[in-house]
Amino acid sequence: MFRAIWSKSLRDARVPILCWGLGLGLLMLVGFETATPVLLTSYAVLAPLFRFLGDVVAVQTPEGYITFRYLGATLPVLLSFWLIMAGASMLRGEEERGTLDVLLATPQPRPRLLLEKLGAVMIALLLVAVLFTLGAVAGEATLKHVDVVRALLTGLNLSLVAFFFGLVALLISQFTVSRGAAIGGASAVLLVTLLLDIFGREVNGAWYQYLSPFYYYNLNKPLIPSYQGHPWAALLLAGLCLLFAALSFVLFIRRDIGRAAYSLQRKPSNEAHQAIRSLRQAERAISTRAVSLHTFVAHGWSTFWWLFAMVLFSAYIPVIIPGIQKPFYNIVLGTPWLQKLFFDTPTSTNSGLLGTLIFTFMPALVIIFALTSALPWSADLESGRQELIFSTPNSRSRVLLERFGVTLLVVLLAPLLTWLALVIGAYITNLDIDQGRIAAASFTMLPPALITMGLVYALAGRLRHAAVLGLLTAYLVLAFLEESIEGAVQIPTWVMSLSIFHLYGNPIFLGMNWNNFLGMIGVAIVLLLIGLFQFRSVDIGKG
Repeated sequence: MFRAIWSKSLRDARVPILCWGLGLGLLMLVGFETATPVLLTSYAVLAPLFRFLGDVVAVQTPEGYITFRYLGATLPVLLSFWLIMAGASMLRGEEERGTLDVLLATPQPRPRLLLEKLGAVMIALLLVAVLFTLGAVAGEATLKHVDVVRALLTGLNLSLVAFFFGLVALLISQFTVSRGAAIGGASAVLLVTLLLDIFGREVNGAWYQYLSPFYYYNLNKPLIPSYQGHPWAALLLAGLCLLFAALSFVLFIRRDIGRAAYSLQRKPSNEAHQAIRSLRQAERAISTRAVSLHTFVAHGWSTFWWLFAMVLFSAYIPVIIPGIQKPFYNIVLGTPWLQKLFFDTPTSTNSGLLGTLIFTFMPALVIIFALTSALPWSADLESGRQELIFSTPNSRSRVLLERFGVTLLVVLLAPLLTWLALVIGAYITNLDIDQGRIAAASFTMLPPALITMGLVYALAGRLRHAAVLGLLTAYLVLAFLEESIEGAVQIPTWVMSLSIFHLYGNPIFLGMNWNNFLGMIGVAIVLLLIGLFQFRSVDIGKG
């Protein structure tokens, strides 16, 4: 049994630590090994078109290429999302589960509790930085020059900006009454500051980029030996982290457990009057009139940002295709692993490259979107939030089908908006495309997404939320890797048929495969029926 809060918190985060650390380390190793001279020369031509990823510095060197491609915006944003969830759950998540009351019932002062939890997060990030360093050093060893200090400083710089957003989430959670609201607020801060940095980079002399932590993060590029860093920028980020931690300390010490900090500034109202006013507000709210409406309202903003990102990606690619087609084709010709990755997708024409870039990665995004949209069902079953709904005259079948229907509706918007964005983007840029193939490739993304949703509902009747998330994440990663290495490794046909990415096929170049399309829809229906029959008899508390 753990005798310290920090060790228990660190143990709970062991899986994310290993996944992020090993994943980032492996990415660095692969990045260095694939940084061939042909790739670096061609990428130097493409880099100015992707300035939103970061500053174009020494991209003809392996260190500059990796810094620009991975460390400019992609990895900081991804790692920050993990820290945002950790920061929001640090206190508010435990308050929602009721476990914070148990901790505070022991002789644990509030400052020490929060300090130990913050210490656990810092140790976790340090471990991730060490694993990142080992991967970078292993990659540098293939180039016959190793700089452990620079690799470690790069990992620490990446961890620092992620820790900053984790503390933003912690501070926001003091003003909310739910973990989800804190995650949404901190994610909005991340996206806004990222846009400030991107637009500030594109517009010379723009002052608003100084408001973004990404600007100060990018002032240091320790992996590039020729780049002159700015240590004061890292110190500024560290100072902001200390400030947000101190504010969170003050607010947490003063507020009531389960309530928001701002309620301390309000005049206490009569409890009965407050209850009556809350009930009247609930009666007038549209979201309380149906399960489907409540689901749509609860997840509306996250759905909006997912769809917005997909449309932005689909609209941006046609704009840059004319400028990157030739350099990209040269990169593929000079890079063996890219030849194997794109063995069945031509990149020698503008329309071919458009289909390759969009429909190599967009199906994965749509499937991940379907997974994140369906997973709240599993989480609500485990947390007991469905008990209140079933205290009203609502049948289990109706509740499940309404939740599934709303998820289906928002997921259906993903291929629809992708198709519209591609058609409009191609028209504006005068790209000659086969609209029938574009429509086929877009709407064939729906059946794999339906299977993913069906798996969530089928597994949620027997497994905990963490198990559902872990199993489906592992399956999707393995399925995508299986499809990616198809051209390089001989895999039995029956094994390939287990991958929804393989069943999706290549409709942008080969057209619609109706057998796979209808077969996947049939499998999704069977999975939904399994979930429905299980849910009609399963114990909600164990669901």
